[in-house]
Amino acid sequence: MASLAFGVIMRVMTRKTKIFYILSVVLLVSDLGLVGINFISARRTLRDTVSDRAASLHEGFDIALYTTELKLIEIASFVAEIEEVRHDVEEGGRAAAEEGGGGGGPKTDHWRQALMDVVGPRWAQLQFRYLLRQFSFYLPDDTAFLRVHVPYDFGDRIDRPDFLVASASARHEPMSGFDIDRTSVGVRAAVPMTGDATHGDAAGDFGVVEVGSSLDAMLVPICPNSPCGTSVLLYQDPVRAIMAPEAVESYFTPDRRIGNFFIEAASNPAMTRALVASEQPPDPNMTEPPLMKILGRWVTVTYFPFRDQASRTDASRPPVGVVAIWQDMDQLVHDFQRRQLISLGFAIAAFVVMEFFLHRLIRLVTARLEDEISRTTSAVQTLLRDVSDLANRDHLTELYNRRAFFERLEEEMARSSRSQSPFGLLALDVDHFKQINDTHGHPVGDEVLRQLALAIRDTIRTADVAGRVGGEEFTILLPESTVVQVSALAQRLRERVGEIAVPTGQGNVCKITFSAGILQWHRNLNLEAHLRLVDKALYRAKSEGRDRVIIADPADIYQMVLSEAVVEKV
Repeated sequence: MASLAFGVIMRVMTRKTKIFYILSVVLLVSDLGLVGINFISARRTLRDTVSDRAASLHEGFDIALYTTELKLIEIASFVAEIEEVRHDVEEGGRAAAEEGGGGGGPKTDHWRQALMDVVGPRWAQLQFRYLLRQFSFYLPDDTAFLRVHVPYDFGDRIDRPDFLVASASARHEPMSGFDIDRTSVGVRAAVPMTGDATHGDAAGDFGVVEVGSSLDAMLVPICPNSPCGTSVLLYQDPVRAIMAPEAVESYFTPDRRIGNFFIEAASNPAMTRALVASEQPPDPNMTEPPLMKILGRWVTVTYFPFRDQASRTDASRPPVGVVAIWQDMDQLVHDFQRRQLISLGFAIAAFVVMEFFLHRLIRLVTARLEDEISRTTSAVQTLLRDVSDLANRDHLTELYNRRAFFERLEEEMARSSRSQSPFGLLALDVDHFKQINDTHGHPVGDEVLRQLALAIRDTIRTADVAGRVGGEEFTILLPESTVVQVSALAQRLRERVGEIAVPTGQGNVCKITFSAGILQWHRNLNLEAHLRLVDKALYRAKSEGRDRVIIADPADIYQMVLSEAVVEKV
């Protein structure tokens, strides 16, 4: 019956009316298609932005942890070389052996007090300056000779070979990492104290220095330029299996417990509790950062496993916790929703206007429709190009973003592997960028990055590719370039950057410098190896005083090539 009625209506309708309705349906479908394409493209851009930021924050956490460990090793190594400390520990070890081991007797107490007299005054300075939490000395048999932070607690012996001190003592080399022991938790470094043969004894280790710090101090620089936060959550079961019950009760107070987790460190405890209690609680196996509303704001969270020193050494051991890094995406989500509403409004308005003209000018509909389709197709192509470019560009510097840059780098590596033509990598990092932000504010910091990006674009060739791969980190790909040519470009860029003077709004200007690492493509190394080598050269530039360019050490390249060869052989 319905089909019969439709047939009658179609016969009664004039040809012009049929064309009008057919074109109306086509226009409606086209309009909805444009809205759909715009929505899908914008959503993909939002998802890529979330993933890129998550990857950057994950790397920031790893770098912060690595830097903290290096700092602790440096402190422990410095203490291990103090002559008075070495003498007191060595004599204390002999006295403890003569007095039956453990805490020893009067002679051992004498040397323990002598050591405390030397390191006690330094302990307060180390606590204040480096935010240390533990400072201990152990004898070669892993007996606690002196815990400076709890001087009354000594004489016990480490009974597990996977503890940091025991590992350092067994391997006779510095060790670092997150560690859980009987009395506390924290990121630590243990450095053996090695001496020459004296008093007829054989040369070897006569003690171990251990220093430790909390993770809270390293969380601050992970999110210097964006609203985000970091939490380190420990599973309760492995912590309770190692720590003494009274230590657990004292250290992890009720406000630091939630669900199956202990909160070891958190830049925002309230957000941490909300994340654990959310509909998607911490899960290190989550492949894509979830976007959810927490405490009235849209946030995305990146979860990944947190390993202590023992599980990091032995991959078969489970992780001891989870790292949660959240980003406030509220403004980004609201901008996304607003853009979609505007797009939909424009689509509706366009449809109404076009319907009006179709109704009034039906005799000219064919010509006008062809013209409109042409313009619409061009607009779609332009929109797709704009969206694609937006997805590939960093919004602040207009350079390639991290994802797009590494896609281009992979293409260049494939091309170089086929043609055996060289290319160079230049990784640079703005010196003291955090100090610029802290002193002059983030708007000045953003302008510094924009000016640096402009200097890069003015200096590089048309074929070169520059990308912002981190907060203040940039990498430049130079096809068909040797290390000599890359070095020359880096020096020109240093001169160009030296001319930059960013007004601070306080009557003065901010001058900037950068540190850089250089590497030339090597056909026997993969992408990850190239990135590690150029990063190492960059870190050397920063550690040697900044404002300089360092070429990757050939010895490091040779060692990396050997490592890659061994992996391929296996």
